[in-house]
Amino acid sequence: MIPRAVFFDMDDTLLNTSGGVEASWEVVCREFAPALGCEWDTLRMAIREEMKHFWDDEAAVEREWRTRLVEAREHVIGLALNGQALDSSLASRISTRYWEENSSRIRLFDDSLETLTLLRDAGFNVGLITNGPSDMQRWKLARFGLEPYFDVLVIEGEFGHGKPSRKVFEHALAAVGAHCHEAWHVGDNLYADIGGAKAAGIHAAWIHRDRLELGESPKAIPDRVIAHLPELREALGL
Repeated sequence: MIPRAVFFDMDDTLLNTSGGVEASWEVVCREFAPALGCEWDTLRMAIREEMKHFWDDEAAVEREWRTRLVEAREHVIGLALNGQALDSSLASRISTRYWEENSSRIRLFDDSLETLTLLRDAGFNVGLITNGPSDMQRWKLARFGLEPYFDVLVIEGEFGHGKPSRKVFEHALAAVGAHCHEAWHVGDNLYADIGGAKAAGIHAAWIHRDRLELGESPKAIPDRVIAHLPELREALGL
């Protein structure tokens, strides 16, 4: 069934926010390793492992940290430094430098604006449902000029709830006057995007951008799997 409304996640769905992560961490770890008295790759590995452990429990992060991403990053870096018996007082400076590096590397995916434009021109209601703090997500919207493409914006730090809560999807549906069976949601996170959309009765399209795998025991099963947005356009007859 062709929907009336199409909702999108932002990070790693419309914006490539992960593509510069490794390059950013290498720059930062090379900068700080001499002061810490360690090899840069040892520092990178410690931070990577601590980050993986921290973010794996998405429900726990959702409850306490997801709208406090700057604090969360500094907290995890501090844990990594402590775990290596390194000076954890540098955690704040390392966190700030990482954001400077990584934020400069965020890019729109090549197919994002064309897809949003085609959807609007074809008469679809288009919405953005994004987790995270208001200031960070608003900064991304402004930097890439995305706000005019959407009929509704639901930002976790403003709305007070984030994906996978049904409340965010129900709010988006109400804002565009659509029922759940008349909407699709596109996102890269199985727990938040796919699990949340399906719980709300919305057709859930998982976009993996050639970097993710569904795996043997996924946190949610999508209704549709796409690698890039042209596959979504094709499914919608655009």
